[in-house]
Amino acid sequence: MNMQEDRYQELLGRRANFRLQAIIVILSFLISGLVPPLIYGVLFRKNDNREFKLVAVVATSLVCIIFLAIGKAYTQKTPKSYIRTVVYYVSIALMASGVSYIASYQIKEFLEKFGWFESSSVIVMPFSKNRLTEQAWASN
Repeated sequence: MNMQEDRYQELLGRRANFRLQAIIVILSFLISGLVPPLIYGVLFRKNDNREFKLVAVVATSLVCIIFLAIGKAYTQKTPKSYIRTVVYYVSIALMASGVSYIASYQIKEFLEKFGWFESSSVIVMPFSKNRLTEQAWASN
């Protein structure tokens, strides 16, 4: 038990600060996880420029990652360079996003090749909203 307590204190600090640490972790996860989709969805609702949306989301994601890396460098007990920590996490994020972008492009090409997905097709509902509600409430 003493070995586990020492390991906890070495990595996370005093156990008395657990609630504060948990709140900070949850808030940082929610904020850094929600900012890029909010930028994409809210600020660019009427703009159809895909490249501009991609650049905006990548930039906000990188800013969030940089802030989280600075926070990690600040809380580390061993003296570690802020720049080294930020570069480490930004490079991991860029590699992961590059791999996911390439994989999604390959999957899209595969689906279009076999005709399972048409990027230019639009799905149209055959019934209007009023007609569906009239049928649902109609008495026989």
